[in-house]
Amino acid sequence: MLSLARIPQPRIGSFRFHDNGTITLTNRPLTCSIMLLENDGTPRTIPRNNTYPYTEPFIADLFSFHDKRFLSHPNAIFDEKDCHGEMAAKVMLRALAYHYVRQDQRNGPFFLQLDDLHASNIFVDDDWNVTCFIDLEWVCALPVENLSVPYWLTGCAINEIRNERFLEFDKIRKEFMAIFEEEECKVIAEHGLSLTQIMRETWESGGMWFWHSIMATNAMHSLFTYHICPRFSRPVFKEEEFLSKFWSEDAAKVVKTKVAEYNVYETELKQIFNKENSDVCNDRQ
Repeated sequence: MLSLARIPQPRIGSFRFHDNGTITLTNRPLTCSIMLLENDGTPRTIPRNNTYPYTEPFIADLFSFHDKRFLSHPNAIFDEKDCHGEMAAKVMLRALAYHYVRQDQRNGPFFLQLDDLHASNIFVDDDWNVTCFIDLEWVCALPVENLSVPYWLTGCAINEIRNERFLEFDKIRKEFMAIFEEEECKVIAEHGLSLTQIMRETWESGGMWFWHSIMATNAMHSLFTYHICPRFSRPVFKEEEFLSKFWSEDAAKVVKTKVAEYNVYETELKQIFNKENSDVCNDRQ
């Protein structure tokens, strides 16, 4: 993390490798989650050649991308209540976005980050020394606010870190940050910023959960409910149906459409599994 961030980048984006051997930061920020969702049918939102000199337009396009994912996937919700909750979370996160953008870094510098860094991409020897990384193609120049302690250090998905698991993660997070701070003192960086301090401030403000909510594939509603909403409303806000109306002018129609789509999806899925089970039984006979 520190090595990649050593040299600041002027824009949010990813590298393009040219036939003449040169490399330019002229490709859209192609994160692993964006690619997964596009491969699963979500329409492209960010044009191939689009990079960002500021943080806010990038966030706005990520929200638009998640909206398209929500509309295009037949299993984006389970029922009417779930649909209201998803839409309300999107409305509120848009409203709160300004709260999680560092104004002193809104126009950079931006930092190279491994977007697909997780345990199965790290090789170690018998003494647990790291020997190599794989899947390095998912490297993007992203806002500094997106830097955070890897959520998977306790073996949990990002939307599972709550209650006792939250306390376990926080303990490991503090240990990680102590080591991170020690290592940062050894790095000669060109940006002159304390990434340790920024990461701690992002944790304290709740910004970590905001950035994970817009960068992950499907954790937005859960992270808003358990980590962001309680910071502003106690008890947890209950007006999801009312807030969902502000997601779009035809919100009520969208809810009916999404519920109907899921019912069809569920029926077709059951038919597929019933057919497969029937075929297995016939083969055994």
